[in-house]
Amino acid sequence: MTADPARVLVVGGGPGGLEAVLALQAQAGDRVRPALLSAEPHFTYRPWAVAEPFGLGSSVRVDLAAFAFERGVELHHGAVRAVDADAHRVHTDDDALDYDVLVLALGARPSVAVPGALTFRGPQDATGLRIALRERAHHHGARVAYVAGRSCSWPLPAYELALMTTTWGRREGVELDVCIVTAEHRALEAFGEATSGEVADLLRARGVALHVDAPVESYHAGCLTLPMGGTIPADLAVALPALTGPAVEGLPGDALGFVPVDDLGRVEGLDDVYAVGDMTARALKQGGLAAQQADVAAAAIAAGLGATVPVEPYDPVLRAMLLTGEAPVFLRHPAPPAAPRPSSTTEAPWWPPHKIAGAHLAPYLATHAELLETVTADAR
Repeated sequence: MTADPARVLVVGGGPGGLEAVLALQAQAGDRVRPALLSAEPHFTYRPWAVAEPFGLGSSVRVDLAAFAFERGVELHHGAVRAVDADAHRVHTDDDALDYDVLVLALGARPSVAVPGALTFRGPQDATGLRIALRERAHHHGARVAYVAGRSCSWPLPAYELALMTTTWGRREGVELDVCIVTAEHRALEAFGEATSGEVADLLRARGVALHVDAPVESYHAGCLTLPMGGTIPADLAVALPALTGPAVEGLPGDALGFVPVDDLGRVEGLDDVYAVGDMTARALKQGGLAAQQADVAAAAIAAGLGATVPVEPYDPVLRAMLLTGEAPVFLRHPAPPAAPRPSSTTEAPWWPPHKIAGAHLAPYLATHAELLETVTADAR
C-alpha cells in the first residue's frame, strides 16, 4: 500500500517560498503534496526596483494564482497569526491550516534606519526617489548620499543606486556629487577582500566617494550625523531600511524577532518546522541566499520522506548582479574552486543571469515569461 503524500505547507510568496515549492516538487516528487499560503496575491521581483528611478528597468511580478495553477499546488491567502507546532496547524486571521511539514518563508519587515532620510525599501519608493533626484538636479553640484547603516543586512542596493545616479546625471547633463556612506569596513565586504577592492576601483572610476566605518545615526539640516559628533554633508540622503523579524506567536525569536534555525533550516525546538530567508537569524538577507536555504530544507524534507537525494548543510555561495547603469557586474563569493574566472566579471557566471540566483526559481521564471507582468506605479 502506498502512503499518502505528505502535506507540506509553504508559507510566504517571496523567493524563498517559491523556491521551496519548486525544490520540493523536484526532489520529493509524489511523496509531497505542497500547498502555498501567502499574505500577498503576487510575487514581486524586487531587486530590479533600484533601476526604476532612472528609467533603466521596471519591477515585474507573478500572479501567485497563476503560479499555483501551473504547478498544481493549493493556494491559500492570509497572513500567519500563530503556529501551533504541537497540533501541526497554522492559524491566520480567518482560517486554520493543517500540515505534516511546515516551511516558513515570511521575510522581514522594513523600517526606518536613518531618521530624516528618504528610506528606499523597493518598488514602492522608486517614484519618490525619482522625484527627489529631479528636484536636486536644479542645484549645481548637489550632494546625494546613499546610506547602508549598522542595521542593513544587504548593502548592495546602495552601491547600485549610487552608480546609477552617476549614469543618470551624465545622461541628463546634471552635475551631482554622489557618495556611499556605509557601516561596512570596506566596499561590499561580504564578498571578500579581492571583490571589495574591485568594487572600490569601480566607484572611483565613476566618481562615487566611499565613506566606510560610518554608521549614520540621523539626517538633519543637510548633514548625516555620525557617532562622536562627526557629520557628512548631503542635500539628499537615501537610506536602506532596517529589518525586523515577523515575530509570529508560537515561533522562537531573537531580540529583533528573527527565527533561529539549524544548518538544515529546521526551527530550533520545533518538530517538522523549517524556516528560510530573511525571517531567519542569519546575518545576510538576500533573495539568492533565501533560495539556497529553501533548497537545503527541501532536500532534508525529501530525504525524510524516503527520497534518495543528497542532504548537505547550508554552505552559502553569495552571488549578485551589481547594476551600474552600464554593463552589470557579476559578483561571487567564494570564487569557484580552481576556476580562472575572477570573483567579479561583466560576463554572467551563472545561468540564467537573474539577480535572484535560485537553482529552481531562476530557470522557472526564464521559461515562464508568460507569467510575468510589469509592476505599474498604481499597482504598488
